[in-house]
Amino acid sequence: MISNIDFDHDDDDDLFVMFHGYGNDEQEMVRIIDAIEPDADYISVQAPIHRTYLGGHAWYDSAGWDNARIQAQCSAIGDRLVTLLDASGLLGRRIVLVGFSQGGYLSYRLLADHPDVFDAAVLLAPSFHDDVVTVPDLADDARPDVFLGYGTLDRQIPDGQKAAMREALARFTHGEEHSYDGMRHDVCEREFADIRAFLSR
Repeated sequence: MISNIDFDHDDDDDLFVMFHGYGNDEQEMVRIIDAIEPDADYISVQAPIHRTYLGGHAWYDSAGWDNARIQAQCSAIGDRLVTLLDASGLLGRRIVLVGFSQGGYLSYRLLADHPDVFDAAVLLAPSFHDDVVTVPDLADDARPDVFLGYGTLDRQIPDGQKAAMREALARFTHGEEHSYDGMRHDVCEREFADIRAFLSR
């Protein structure tokens, strides 16, 4: 469900399509984009799975679902979103995916499934769930730009998932990875500064 949308600015500006982490909601990503680029045009999407007892939302059940089901869920969400973007006439703009944790994996799946739609991605502490990694075969000049950030103390995302994400991105994107000393499963001001530099290129 799209819960926050702001298109009040210049049509030449980047459009950010954003996905929050597990147990949060669309406001998480609005706070992040406000810290990075306060006047940005954006769509912030709320995950479809409501956590009945603890609150918040999730894109998938990381404890109860196997990787194939997680990947299928994220690809299906991406397909619906791309249809919406196409119908709303936004495909002429530079579209940047931004996702944290579960939302970071969802952003990766959208980029891999629809490389012709999305121009860049900012992946903040993303998980990774592809058992078999299939990525598009893109010419060098067609590869999207990707910012990947992890904290050195992030134990929420296993090292194997971090390595698999790096390897997958290297196969079809122009990626740059940033590591933040002392940061756990989180974001920080240093990371925001690096993202601003990444987006300005």
